[in-house]
Amino acid sequence: MSGEWPVQVALYTSLNALGLTVYDAAPQSSDGGSAGVFPYVEIGAVVIAEFDTSSETGFDFAARIHTRSRSGSMKETKDIQGQIYDRLHRGALTVTGYNFIQMDRENSFVDRVSDGSFHGVCEYRGLIEYAA
Repeated sequence: MSGEWPVQVALYTSLNALGLTVYDAAPQSSDGGSAGVFPYVEIGAVVIAEFDTSSETGFDFAARIHTRSRSGSMKETKDIQGQIYDRLHRGALTVTGYNFIQMDRENSFVDRVSDGSFHGVCEYRGLIEYAA
């Protein structure tokens, strides 16, 4: 069993507890733009790779967290990224069916989108092992 969905649920639960608007897939308007409530966080791709030892079945995962803001400056997006960092970097997740080992932020950035909004991305890498 792959841990992709349990990791996604754990990330959603952890970030939602911060009081942020969190989507696993933000709603889209008919013109293709976002219909999400700004500012918001979107759990993006979660990529899982096996990381087994001789005695444990584990997974190395990479998770991409998107932040979106229409505040007029990068500050709101960066503040949200800071809240996410404080919660996830070297923090703890409850991943159903797995023992959580660790998670660290690898990188982050913020760009201006053509509609004037801001899009931030943070990438986290973590380890979990199957709880037998």
